[in-house]
Amino acid sequence: MLYCLRSSRATTSENIHPHQLPLQDITSRSGSQSSPTLTNEYTSALQTSSYSEIRIFLDIETDQSTHDQLLAQYLRPNGEYVEEILILQHEEPGYDSFITGLLWSFFDHSENKARMCLDLSQAIRRARSLITPLQDLLLVLPLDSDSDSLSSPQRTRAFDLLLKYEQLENPFPDPGSRNVRGMRHCFADLKNQLQSQINKSNSRIRFLHRAAMSFAVCLILTTVGVVVAGVVVASHALVALGVATLIPVCVPSKMEKKEQYRLAQLDAAQRGAYVLHEDIITIERLVNHLYSDIEVNKRFIKSGLWRGKDMHSILEVSRQIKRSNVSFQKQLTDLDEHLCLSFAAINRARSHLIQAINVRRDDSL
Repeated sequence: MLYCLRSSRATTSENIHPHQLPLQDITSRSGSQSSPTLTNEYTSALQTSSYSEIRIFLDIETDQSTHDQLLAQYLRPNGEYVEEILILQHEEPGYDSFITGLLWSFFDHSENKARMCLDLSQAIRRARSLITPLQDLLLVLPLDSDSDSLSSPQRTRAFDLLLKYEQLENPFPDPGSRNVRGMRHCFADLKNQLQSQINKSNSRIRFLHRAAMSFAVCLILTTVGVVVAGVVVASHALVALGVATLIPVCVPSKMEKKEQYRLAQLDAAQRGAYVLHEDIITIERLVNHLYSDIEVNKRFIKSGLWRGKDMHSILEVSRQIKRSNVSFQKQLTDLDEHLCLSFAAINRARSHLIQAINVRRDDSL
């Protein structure tokens, strides 16, 4: 069962992430070369995996125990690099820990989605291993002829394979489970939270604009009043007038720039969450269809073979399975190709968000 990772993380660096490396360990590992190392890793992260590379990755025979190793190699940027960047950002003075928590959630959810792609690729492989022997037999049986005759070995072989199909566990998750549906809800919730923070950030930026303008008007009016009050202070008034034009630029604009950086990060995360959420909707639809097709076939086989190795029953069931297999194979291919595109979308979304984070860090150096 999939559980959403909440964004309400602690505000101290000691427990900002459940699997974090202590900041001193990061510093000691990178040493004086930390900036070049991070830059090199980030450059590598932006080089999105090609379709063929992801295809090879998803075709690897794997299980849950090897997922971490594979994701460390193909997920870009990988979890270790993301962890370093977010911990460094969290250490910056005055940075909003709630925003950091939302960014953590995005990277956590996208990594979970990558794991889901791995799991579904394995499900496709199991489904093909389930249907291939039966499919090969159906191709040689005289199902398209008017003859209702099967040899005894053909009848026995068809019965055994159909029975095996009916008894095997469905490799795809039940639509009622939280595997894919839960992932969709996670991204939907995160997308809404990010949009809420974007709205607040835009409001703060508008407020800073208005505050800057009001501050400038007040200073200018005060300066004009001083000028009118006497020629003696005229020279001082001119200096104050110059200051009046600089202070709104220097003080509020610095706050506004910080808010703009924050908005850019939220926007990158929200866009990524939106794309990955829409992508999961497509995956969920394909997975549900495949699950349902297998269950329908299993029920049809069970109801059709209740008379055992009856030739007529075996022929009718085999013809139906052969007809439905055309659509089933196409859906398998569609899901297989979509998982490759989905993994590439995950890498792009993660890289864009890291880029938005690193822009702020580079400007602050």
